[in-house]
Amino acid sequence: MVVMDDEEAGGFLFSYEKLLGAKDKTKADLDNERMGKETGIDRTRRLFYVTCSRSQASLALVAYSSNPEAVRQYAVGGRLVRPADVDTLVG
Repeated sequence: MVVMDDEEAGGFLFSYEKLLGAKDKTKADLDNERMGKETGIDRTRRLFYVTCSRSQASLALVAYSSNPEAVRQYAVGGRLVRPADVDTLVG
């Protein structure tokens, strides 16, 4: 199980919310992309890859988000998961 929760991470070097489309990129993100520098999104993508690629039998992704519908759209639209495999819990 991969739990993605920016708020509980207490760091600023990565952002699942940005990676999954729930938050917009900042000016710094856009500037770093334009200059070819590493961004928090790049670091998050690598962390996401490492955690997901270690699964041997099954994998559950849990994303705590301020915008769950954006995360769902990203995951389904990016073909990371099938629509039937997504459960959105709001509470």
